[in-house]
Amino acid sequence: MSSLRDLDDIELISTPITLPNGVTIPNRLVKAAMEEGIAHWGGLPGEKHRKLYERWGDGGWGVVITGNVQVDPGHLATPHDRSYPSSTPDTIAAYKQLQQSAIGSPESSTSHRTRAPPLTICQLSHPGLQSSSTACFSRWPWSPAVAPIGTRPDMSGIMGWLISRVLWPRQSRILDVQGWLRIVDLFVDSAKGMEMAGWDGVQIHSAHGYLLAEWISPLTNPEAFPLPGVPASVDPRLHPLYLIVMGIRRSTPPSFVLSIKLNCSDFTHGGLTEDYATTLITEIVSWKKVDILEISGGTYSSPAFATPETVSTPDSRQSLFAHFTTSLLPHLPRPPGGPAIILTGGMHDRPIIASAIRDEACDLVGIGRPACIRPDIPNRIILNPDLSAEQTRLGGYNIPGSNVVKRIFGGGSKSGEGIPLVGAGVSTLWHEWQLCRMGRGVEPDLGMDWIWGGVILELLWFGLLRGGPLVWFSSLWRSKIAL
Repeated sequence: MSSLRDLDDIELISTPITLPNGVTIPNRLVKAAMEEGIAHWGGLPGEKHRKLYERWGDGGWGVVITGNVQVDPGHLATPHDRSYPSSTPDTIAAYKQLQQSAIGSPESSTSHRTRAPPLTICQLSHPGLQSSSTACFSRWPWSPAVAPIGTRPDMSGIMGWLISRVLWPRQSRILDVQGWLRIVDLFVDSAKGMEMAGWDGVQIHSAHGYLLAEWISPLTNPEAFPLPGVPASVDPRLHPLYLIVMGIRRSTPPSFVLSIKLNCSDFTHGGLTEDYATTLITEIVSWKKVDILEISGGTYSSPAFATPETVSTPDSRQSLFAHFTTSLLPHLPRPPGGPAIILTGGMHDRPIIASAIRDEACDLVGIGRPACIRPDIPNRIILNPDLSAEQTRLGGYNIPGSNVVKRIFGGGSKSGEGIPLVGAGVSTLWHEWQLCRMGRGVEPDLGMDWIWGGVILELLWFGLLRGGPLVWFSSLWRSKIAL
């Protein structure tokens, strides 16, 4: 990394990096995984997904990571998740078409298409106890989520208590050994399918209070028991992850990239601490099977990963996660001898991104919500030599109508007030609706009001009603012509 210190910011961020399996990433910018809000009830990716990912594919990213693809269609995190039901020809074809979109449109006329296409990574997930039976419509309302313990997501206050009982009528069902082995098989089979569909790799979501993170966290798994087929030297809290990693490595070629998303902390009392996370990450690296590690943090009860951002208050994740990785990286082998580290959150201008790489806080920088507004951030802003450093600042916008919604649902109008999940969720939904606009072929709109533009137009009119009668009849007419 020392040779990189002499490069200017654009040259540094544009530098390729080689992973342990020999695959090269063309630059250091990662389109981070985000829920797209487009699919319905665990469906396969469709035309709207392809239009959206084509925008990112043309944007100049080094890596494009998808939002959640749930390995169990019966357990979704939101009603809009995509899933991997089985390795049927239709499933493989749908994900192959999405992968082709994620590397950009062949007819793109932009001058930046001389850059190499991005690495395409599909994020595989299981939400565990976060899966609501009443909101996601993926199973009967009385069918519980699955988890290492019998509980439901914890939300503060009276409103939080009511919301949790509506979304999770029953406490989660505790998984036994056979249940965990089935989960392992679902992840491995989904990864094999993505390799068949042409994806460059997968990311295993083991953060944010999802199922694999629930097994790791002492808060949701006080006593982790051993699983069969795992060496005694492996920490019991890594047993499901170990079986998944080894299963994927046995089932896919060496060139298939394997990434893991991990918490550096649960940011809640009794949860995973930074010291323990450091121990676990060091052990994972010692397996020499993982190509990329993404560092995140928090759970859905304490969502540090989804903290709303403003220009006047720098994103707390930036210093928090960077502090963790800066102390961790000197003790890990550097790529290609070890996995590349992605740091996501808050690094929203060219100098900060370059500084994080130069100071060895990370190897790759993930950008999430700003990519909902500017899908071509690398080409248009960060790597654009015509823009000064001051002109590359991302974010800094307010969401019209969001404070009213937060007050109504108990989220508070200021940071640190009310139910954290509500405050984070209001911002998340608004950004998802921007992705829905791009999926329809419409540009994002910074001035979109949360209620009128978001709920009324995006959620109800274009989401549930699919654009109204004119669109229905137009689609019917096109289908008749096709026949």
